[in-house]
Amino acid sequence: MDARPLTLAERLYLPGLFRGLRLTLALLFRRKFTRQYPEEPLPRTLATKGQPRLVQNEDGTVRCVSCGLCEYVCPAFAIRIEGHETDRPIQREPRAFDIDMLKCILCGFCEEVCPEEAIYMSDELELADFSRAAHLYTLPRLLRPAKTAQPRLLYARRLYDRWRKPSSTPSP
Repeated sequence: MDARPLTLAERLYLPGLFRGLRLTLALLFRRKFTRQYPEEPLPRTLATKGQPRLVQNEDGTVRCVSCGLCEYVCPAFAIRIEGHETDRPIQREPRAFDIDMLKCILCGFCEEVCPEEAIYMSDELELADFSRAAHLYTLPRLLRPAKTAQPRLLYARRLYDRWRKPSSTPSP
């Protein structure tokens, strides 16, 4: 098989150069879709999975019962819970609840598995800070009032109810 000899234009890479220039000029005048981040915030909806947060009841107590399911299901091993007994009817609550946000992959498994709806994925997206220690979120930093968490909790309940309700169709 004999290869044909290259022309002068092909040896100078002119066809490729002209294709590249044509593509550049075509894209140059399209509408830009770059978001100017600090000035123009990212859009947030109920489906936005931001940083995980804990729900604080109206009386100031934590809704978490320290069952450890979120710690167990976390694929990045970012959650650490240390529970203790209480004299309240809830029986247990976390003494320490830490999330290492440098390990957290924002998957939302902790939100899905929580039987008490105590942890939820907030719409807080910014994770920048100046030290590694600042990314270890402890219990006081994780707590949010139940009123602010309510819209996301209702959305998550609707989303995950399909797994909680028994199927109406008989299985074979």
